[in-house]
Amino acid sequence: MKKINQNVILLLLGSFLILCYLLVSFYCHPSGDDFTYAVRGNSDNFLETVLNERNRWNGRYISNFLVLFSPLNWGGLLGYKLMPIVLIGCIILGTSFFFKTILGKHSILLTLVSTLITFSVMPDITEGVYWYTGAWTYIPGGILFFVALSLMIKFWKRFKLYHYLLISFLCFIASGFNEVIPILGISIFGFATLQNSKDFKFIVFLTLFISFLAYMTLAPGNSYRSEHFINKHQLFYSLLMSSTYTVRFIGEWIINPALFFWGIFILKMNFKSSYLDKIAFFKNPFFVLFALIFPTFLCCFGPIWSTGLLGQYRTANLACYIFLITYTLVVIVNKDFILRKLKFQSLLKYGFLILILFLTLWKNQFSMLQELLNGEISKFNQDMYERYDIINECEKRDCCLPIIENNSRTLFVYPLKDDPNHWMNRSYELYFNTGKIIKCEN
Repeated sequence: MKKINQNVILLLLGSFLILCYLLVSFYCHPSGDDFTYAVRGNSDNFLETVLNERNRWNGRYISNFLVLFSPLNWGGLLGYKLMPIVLIGCIILGTSFFFKTILGKHSILLTLVSTLITFSVMPDITEGVYWYTGAWTYIPGGILFFVALSLMIKFWKRFKLYHYLLISFLCFIASGFNEVIPILGISIFGFATLQNSKDFKFIVFLTLFISFLAYMTLAPGNSYRSEHFINKHQLFYSLLMSSTYTVRFIGEWIINPALFFWGIFILKMNFKSSYLDKIAFFKNPFFVLFALIFPTFLCCFGPIWSTGLLGQYRTANLACYIFLITYTLVVIVNKDFILRKLKFQSLLKYGFLILILFLTLWKNQFSMLQELLNGEISKFNQDMYERYDIINECEKRDCCLPIIENNSRTLFVYPLKDDPNHWMNRSYELYFNTGKIIKCEN
């Protein structure tokens, strides 16, 4: 099979699978924090509510704005269902921009496949894409961070004032989503400053990322939030558990044959970008290990240090995205070296078929396709609409809601609690302006 034909097939398959993920968006539903933030954001003084979030919960100035600017308030349920489509579009556009800027060629193909492998091995696809509050707090920051890095590399030798302003603004926005992004920035530019302290640009961006992180970590709301967790701030435990989770997640990602054979497929591509020399540090094996491992460790350490538990895997979803982008770059930069060391040349010839197979039939991808075909996602959607009908019929009275018997691994809502005063139940009560929400047997 000729290379061009393989590229076309991969582009068509990738486009089809992305369309399937877009289709699933119309079946997703809000839950938990979605309702809570929608209620708080529906106030007469919206900006004051956003600013107060720094005092009551955390200092994430961009993601706080977004979750309080809830689609439930300006678009209802349809608006909510459109947001995963917007997010997937942002992932495609941002990642493509990054690859296009750095590599020039094959940006769309690199974007589609790396995105699909990310979706396939993502620890929690619902929180990563379809649950608004979680999805828009993490991955968008990673997208903008890569866009900023690509512009830095492109303009590094001919920086002008407007370059500083544009990239600084992107770094400001990216850092405001979550604490992981500025720490990554500090790590990158801290190391670069140690290597070349005479380059003023390194110092500028290092200072910026330190400032962004300080603003978020010094937010009064962090102290208030930490009071809810008794096992917080245990250094040895945090290091141990973060290391354990890092090994687990990266292990789960690398056992996907699609990841390995995606690397093999990349070896057959031609890249003649002048910017490859600027990321030659990926040829250093110690730096490669650090670049592949540290972001995942960081995404695990942050929540474990601050709360004592990893909880949901929304931070690991961001780590997964960063890992796939980094892995793709590592293979491209070391392409010539790998080809010299590759002993089984047949992998180059037949690896494409294995890539196609496992790109389609691995973990989240397989579940998503299966559930679209067997109707599980459609049934989940129907059950949720029936729940809304029951709530609307209750009006101001106490409301007994049956358990959602959901067998989908792609979509979910947080389950109701036995205690009607639990915040999960209260979120429904406050948003729909009804009586007590009571979980009852089906």
